[in-house]
Amino acid sequence: MKHINLLLFLTLICLSCSSNNSTEQESELANISDDFKSYNLDIDLPQKRFADLIASVEVIRLEETDNSLLSYIRNLQKTDDYLVFTISGPESDVFVFDRSGNSVRKINRKGNGPEEYDNISDLWLESDTLVIYSRQESKILRYDLKGNFIKSQKLPNRVGHIYGYKNGYAMEMNRYPLNDTSYYRYATLDQNLEISGSYIPFDDKMEGMIYFSNNSITPYKDGVTLFRMMSDTVYRLSENRFTPFVHFDFGSDWYWTESNPVAVEFGDIMQTTDKVWRAVAHMGDRRIWAIPYSGYSNETAPPSFSIDRSNGRIYAVDMTKADKPNSVAVPLAWDKDQLIFTVQSPDMRSFLSELSQDQIKFRQGTTLEEIESSENPVLIWVKFKDF
Repeated sequence: MKHINLLLFLTLICLSCSSNNSTEQESELANISDDFKSYNLDIDLPQKRFADLIASVEVIRLEETDNSLLSYIRNLQKTDDYLVFTISGPESDVFVFDRSGNSVRKINRKGNGPEEYDNISDLWLESDTLVIYSRQESKILRYDLKGNFIKSQKLPNRVGHIYGYKNGYAMEMNRYPLNDTSYYRYATLDQNLEISGSYIPFDDKMEGMIYFSNNSITPYKDGVTLFRMMSDTVYRLSENRFTPFVHFDFGSDWYWTESNPVAVEFGDIMQTTDKVWRAVAHMGDRRIWAIPYSGYSNETAPPSFSIDRSNGRIYAVDMTKADKPNSVAVPLAWDKDQLIFTVQSPDMRSFLSELSQDQIKFRQGTTLEEIESSENPVLIWVKFKDF
């Protein structure tokens, strides 16, 4: 009986600690303001190794089958039961895996029919509905997660990137006009596909400019954030209010000054400039993960940055592999307080060697040996340390 009472006592203590930690975390998040903030991102800041920021990781292999041969993962989406994503390249496949990393199915509805898409420009989930934007056709198509067609909508004009917003859509326009005459950075459509808002007009049409595959519009709380390719400011759209949200101050390392206007020849400049000309940001409730880009031919890439919104602390992060200069992990999406990264299978052993065994958890069905016997990339859920 004494042993039983002791066990019960310890269990209650653990539950109490867990409850207190949860309450503290909720209190911390409640105190984080969504007011506009600027963060100084100094690319010369002393760097911390990625592994030194990690409290724990959960590793999930992605099963390799004839229908699930993967390259680089992008557009990762989640439900309670499934992981849904596409891969880099011209492929038009959508892959569905369960939460243990088992392959469920591959969906491909590429074609010229009314229930098919020409390409996948953007992808997201609305509950268990798969939504695909095909830029070539300026069309949005919906399917269930078995690939069965639900419906399609023809947009009034082509857009750079798009995401669902209040029964309509939020759009990053890139170089495309509204109503053939008006040029804005961002716009919204209502449920009837009528223009319901337009934001930040510009005169330079960016003729001939390029854009990247990752969607510049991402969900955040009850709205979305918008962060176009050549901007240092993240905007927030919520309750039909469009406001600046976060500014990344790269100081003299930022390429886009008045003396560097957008030009067609920038396609060549972006290969060689040592200035930061583009950034990608993953906005979390507590943390922001920012990735600046300079010229592709530079030997040393700028560091990534981890920003703690609760206290304003900023860390420049060395993401290089232990034995190579290129990045070991690529961030994909937040899952509550964990950031999901993808790692190529040949790099997993080296990456995990920088962590202790008690920091590493393999999700059921995953082993390091199985990862190394597959060419598929790996997903890791990273929980960060508190500093």
